[in-house]
Parts: sequence; structure tokens; C-alpha cells
Amino acid sequence: MTSIRSAEQRDALIDALARRRFDGLEAILPEITNTARDLLSVDRVSIWLFSDDRRLLHRIEVCPECDHYPRSRPLTLDVTLRPDYTEQLLRDSVYRLSDRREMSPRAGDDLSRYLEQRGILSLLDSAIVIDDRVSGVLCHEHGTTRLWSPECRDIALRLADITADAIVFERRRRSAALGYQFRLLVEASADSIGMANAQGVIEYLNPTARRVLGLTGDEPVHGMKIEEFLAPNDRERMRASIIPAARETGSWTGRIRMLTRQARVFEATTTINVYRGRDGAVEYVGCVIRDLSFQIDAERRIAEVRANYEAALVKSGDTLFQIDTRTLQISNADEHFRDLLGYEAERYEHLTLLDISAETADEVRARVDQTLAEGHLLCGERRLRDVYGETVEVEMSMVRIGGYAGPAISVRLRDIRELAQRRRYVEQLAYFDPLTGLANSNFLRERAETMLAERLAMGGRVGFILLQIERWQRIFDIQGYQVAETLIRQAGFRIKDAFAGHDVTLARVLGGVEFGVLFDADAEADDELVRIAHTTFRDLFRAEEENIQLSICSGSAEAPQHAVNFKDLTKRAGIALRTAHARNMDHCYYDPAQSSRIRDERLIEEDLREAIGTSQLTLRYQPILADSTSECIWGMETLVRWQHPQFGFLPPSDFIPLAEETQLIVTLDRHILAAAARTAAAWTGPLAHAVLTVNVSGVTLMTADICRLLDDVLADSGLDPTRLCLEVTETSIMTDLAQAARSLARAHNLGVMIALDDFGTGYSSLAYLKDLPVDILKIDRDFVRGIGMDRRDERAIQTVVQMGHDLGIRVLAEGVETAPQRAWLWSQQVDLIQGFHIARPMTAEVACEGGLHTRFRC
Repeated sequence: MTSIRSAEQRDALIDALARRRFDGLEAILPEITNTARDLLSVDRVSIWLFSDDRRLLHRIEVCPECDHYPRSRPLTLDVTLRPDYTEQLLRDSVYRLSDRREMSPRAGDDLSRYLEQRGILSLLDSAIVIDDRVSGVLCHEHGTTRLWSPECRDIALRLADITADAIVFERRRRSAALGYQFRLLVEASADSIGMANAQGVIEYLNPTARRVLGLTGDEPVHGMKIEEFLAPNDRERMRASIIPAARETGSWTGRIRMLTRQARVFEATTTINVYRGRDGAVEYVGCVIRDLSFQIDAERRIAEVRANYEAALVKSGDTLFQIDTRTLQISNADEHFRDLLGYEAERYEHLTLLDISAETADEVRARVDQTLAEGHLLCGERRLRDVYGETVEVEMSMVRIGGYAGPAISVRLRDIRELAQRRRYVEQLAYFDPLTGLANSNFLRERAETMLAERLAMGGRVGFILLQIERWQRIFDIQGYQVAETLIRQAGFRIKDAFAGHDVTLARVLGGVEFGVLFDADAEADDELVRIAHTTFRDLFRAEEENIQLSICSGSAEAPQHAVNFKDLTKRAGIALRTAHARNMDHCYYDPAQSSRIRDERLIEEDLREAIGTSQLTLRYQPILADSTSECIWGMETLVRWQHPQFGFLPPSDFIPLAEETQLIVTLDRHILAAAARTAAAWTGPLAHAVLTVNVSGVTLMTADICRLLDDVLADSGLDPTRLCLEVTETSIMTDLAQAARSLARAHNLGVMIALDDFGTGYSSLAYLKDLPVDILKIDRDFVRGIGMDRRDERAIQTVVQMGHDLGIRVLAEGVETAPQRAWLWSQQVDLIQGFHIARPMTAEVACEGGLHTRFRC
């Protein structure tokens, strides 16, 4: 019984299936099983592949409408196929089963259980023949007994042939893909790889092999033989022993001397693999060569270094001896042991490691046990006692060694007394000023942090006075550095002497002309300490037989009244010192009212938060030109200004960094974008199509939903997204390049342009530029300033322009302030320019006035 379709319809359906091309088996196999089920009117159709020994049956596809198990779970049966089953498949390509009793018990319990679970009474298997071998079956299963007509057999065979063709095509496709990938691996390999035919004629060499053998990249190799690249003495060896050994075992590996085209001989490790066809004949030979020149040279140098090290160890003066792991008794000490610790040979024979160590017995034993457990121990710097009881500083290491009576420990000592002395000198330099002998900033900071922790925990107070020599730059300029050093030295000595009777910490701050006085405010009165300091400078100083008058100005603060940490304490004392300078006072005590609100970050943040959305923040726009002849206005850059109600105009450098640090920049960027977009959407005349460029902080880019922000701004303003350009600095996006690239890509997909600001001053690397959707590169004004004066700046600009154009990116030069700069930039094919020479930043009202329209045109 077949389908109700006519024979012509069945033939057309099968022929169409045979002609179709599918991408992968997962597309065509379901079509085959569905077609077979439909045309033969069976309950179930599946595709099985056989293992070479006919013991494993693996199902690779099943008709999805009739599968009782998830398709994701493969099914493999371990059975023994009946001989007459395989014979009939080989003979007729079809196996028919009309009664389940015909299945031999030898078919295995798994297969019997498989058929019984599904109630299969009729079976028609058509052979899947690949390379003249039955590799599987297209299995048609039915729940009732039926006879299979010749038409059914013909349909099953044709569909099995289509299945075989699909499997062969898929194998060839995968083989081609794997071959291509293998070719890429071979081409990129650091090893020299070649192939030759059975006669030894070279057919392929990878680039590394060509380089090692002295061949050019395109020099033909066909016709050359392997023996041409062997040293003369090794050619006969290759013919007589190497090739026969490789033919017999399939592979040979060993050292052989190679010969380059330039007649340079080198030694290499070579692996020769012989590949045979199905008939056993040699088809081709593969060869992998590793040049050993570098390895041999490295081994030679290692041997030289080892010999030099061993010779140096003998002459180094290091002390070597052994100790018993149980008694710690010293033995086998070399001649340097006496030089280091002063013990004669007859005396150290009765010594133990405990006798010469300045550490406790438990500490010494713990080191010995650790060495025994780990095999080696770097003990670091240790203190020993010599024969006179004096301390000797050494560097110690221990190594476990084997002995006739059991394990022992070899001890190595290095005399580091000179090193320790130098280290103490370095520590002196690290914590004390070499010119004055006073403590330096490092010592002052550590002492202050300890003192603050102790005194504040007890409810005490700590004071700090900052002294500064006045008019020092004038003295330095007139007298020179030698006189300046003499005066600083004298000042340090005087301060040290003046405060000798007081419990204070004196320091020269940052190696300059400022001195710090740290004191316990409960024990010392700051008025008295200030008086002592100023009295110290009343007498004349003398340098190079000249009398010089120095005067100081000072400021002081107290913890915890003014600060609770040393950083803020010095900051408040510095504010008091600047106040004293400004008011022409000798000394000033810190008062919170003295703090400049411009420098107080907390107040700046509060004022800026209140200013956003008010008239305090105003926007300015600077034109960007795009044509050297018509002075076409390409766009307008948006600049923000803050008119503080108390301190007047504040430049962006005073509040933008703080806004970024406090995350307030996100709100500020949103406000600027929205206000500028509404303004640009209303432009007419020459500005009707001008691009609006707006700076966006890296913080906003990384933390805000940039797409939602832009959608809100564009929807509110009605501005065409193609007229908006976001400017980001390259340094701001390098903190998280991957996140920045994703955010910029989302913005770019909306139609918004991206400009990379200050290019050339940071990373300036193609490695990240290729990953970013950048439309415009902005050349920093520092390079533009050097036009006509510094050839290096000009070359840098030319390089950026060429690189940008090669990548399809426009280049904008900012900071153009002169006509020669402008002319030179246009001559270098810079796409866009802006700067004071073009126009200064202006309000939106001025930008739309007629004066601007008459100067620029589109």
C-alpha cells in the first residue's frame, strides 16, 4: 500500500526533493523522513547509521510527528545484526519484514525491546549506500502487518539514495571546512611544515618553512626534492636509513643537518610522517622541522652562565655549612665561616645553630622543620651573634640534602652588613630631609596619623602650624640656588634649635620652603609655638658674606575642631596660610569662613545641583566650518558656562571634574543635551541644517541608558538625529572600552554621529579606534598651535588626517586662531575647522542674528 498520490505525483515529489539544496543535514533529513512517511503511509520513519563492525546502530533522524522521545536525546543500540539481514541489504538494498517473529533472538534484547515498545509488526529497511558500502538504513516501521509492493520498494530505495547523497554532501562540506581551517593553522604555524610526494618531490611548504630554508614567499617549489635541503653528509643517511624507517613505522623523529638556499647549515629536529592510501601504497610524505640553532645557542649560554655562577659563588664570600636536623650541630663549614663570625675550626665543631642565632630556640626549630617539609626555605634577613657576642646581619637560606645518616640541611649565609647600612641610609633619605636634617613629609604624615589616632581616641587635640618663607622666588632668582640651599639649611638648623625644648615634630614639607610643626595641643600652646617660630627668623641670615633678611608667614589649624585626619588638617592650615598672605598678616588661625567656596567641593556640588535648570547655566555655540571657499557652516559646538551668583563666572574646569566624581554629570549632560537640541531644532537660514555637537562625559556614557536619554531628547526637541553629534574624549572611554563601544554603537544606530575629542593627546591607537563607531576625529588645539613653528606638530596633524581618511572618518581641527593656521589646515585636506579665528562662542540669539548669516553661508 502506498500513498493516494498518483505515480506521476510521487515521482515529481521525489525528484524535487533530490534537486533541492539544503544547508546542513538538520534541514534535509526531516524533509526525507516526512516524505517517506507520507508516500508510503507508514506510522514511523527513522534513519540509522551502522558502525564499521555492525554492532552499533545510531539514530540520527526520526520523523518528528511520530517520535515518542525528545529529539535532543540520541539513541544508540548495541546489537548483533542477523547475517541474512545484512546479506539481503547488500544484495537487494532492501530488507522487508512482515512478521515480527522473523526477527532472530540474536538481534539482541535492546532491539527486540525497542520494536516491542513501539508495536512494530511491519518493517521496510532501504540501504543507505556510501562509497559502495551499506552505511545505514532508512527504516519504515508500521504497526500492522502489511506486504511491501515493488512500488514501495522503489520509493524507499530512491529516498535512501537521496539520504546517502545528503550525508556525502554534508561530509564533503565539513571536510572542506576542516581542510580550510587546517590550512590556516598550517600557514600560521611557527614550525616549518612541508609535504612531498612518494618520490620525495616537494609539493608544499608553509611560510615558516620558506623563511627557514631561505626561500622567498612566491618562489616555486614544485620539482625540488627534500634532499636538496639536506647537508651533503646527511643525504645518504636520509636515503639509507631515515626514509626506510619512516616507511616501516609510519614516522621518524630525530636530529638532522639542514641546508638553506644560501648554503647555511643548521641543525634541526625533524619529524617525517609517511601517509598511505587504502591500497597500502605511499601517497605522500609530511615533514615538520624545528630549527635548533636558537636552542643550541641558549644551551651554550646557559652552560656559560652556570659556569660563571659557580665560579662567582666560590669567590663571593658566602658562608656555607651543614647542620644536623636533630641536634642542629654545625659541620662542614667553609673558610668564610671564620671570617664572618670569628670562630676557629676547632671551636665551631661544637657549635649549634642555636648558639649563633639571635632568635629563640622555638623560632630556629620552626625554620628547620619547615625546610624539612618543603625542601627549601628562604629565611630572609636574620641576625646572628659572632664569637664576641656582637650582632651580625646576614641573609639566610636553607636547603634539605641527603646524607648517609639521613637528611641534613645546608645553610647559606650572606654578609649584608654593608647592605643593611646602605638601607638605613636610604631609610634616612626616605624619612628625613638631607639638607636640613629635619623630618620630611613621609615621616610627618606617618607620625601625624599615629598621633591623631591616639589623641582623638582619648579626647585630646592635635595642632599643626604651617610656616612659609616669604618672597622666596625673588631670593632664588637673584641669589641663585647655592645661596638658596645655604639659607634653607640655616633655617632648618634655627628651627630645630628653637624648638629643642618642646615636644613637637618638625618637618620640611615637600622639600620646599615650607616647614610643618605638629604638636599635642593639650600640652603645647600654639600661640607660644608661633611666637618662637617668628622670633627665629628675626635675626639676619648670612650667605656668601652677605646678610639676608628672611621673613615667614604662617597658618595653623587644630584637630578635631577643624579636621579629623591629617590631609584635611594640612589643608585647613594651608587655607589659613593663604589667608595670612592675602591679608598681609604674620599668622592666621583657621576659620571655616576663610574657606573659598570655589575650593570646597561639597559646596560646589550643592551650588551646581541647584544651578542645573536655572539661568545660572547658559549655553554658548561656536561655529564649525566645512569648506575653505564658501565658508559653509557645518555645525555648532555646544559649550556650557556657569554664572555663579556669588563668585561670578566659573569656567568648566572648576565644576565639570567635580560633577563627574559625584555622578552629577549625568543630570548635567541630560540638561545640556535637552536645551541645546531644542535650540538647534528652531534654527533657520544658514543654521537650518547645521549639526549640533555636544560633549558627553564618559561617566554618562558608562552609567546612563544612552538610547533612552537620546530618545527622550530627540522626541522632546523634534531634532533630526542626523543633526546631532556626541563628542567624547578618548581618555574617558578607555576605563571600559567594551562598555563604551556598546553605548556608542547604540547611539550610532539611532543616526547620531560620534566625534572623538582631543585625539592625539591620549592613546591614539587603531587598536581601539577600529572598534568604535567614530565619524569625526578632533585634533587637539595643542597640535594646531604648533603650525608654522613645530614641524613635529604638523607631521602629527598630517598623520591623523591620513589615518582618518583611510578609515573613512572626517577630521576636525579645533583651536584655529590665525589665518596661516587656517590656510595650512585647508591645504592638508582637513575636513572641518573651528576656533577664535572663525568665531568665538556666542549665545543662540547672536548665532541667529543677521551678522552671522552675512559672514557665513551654505
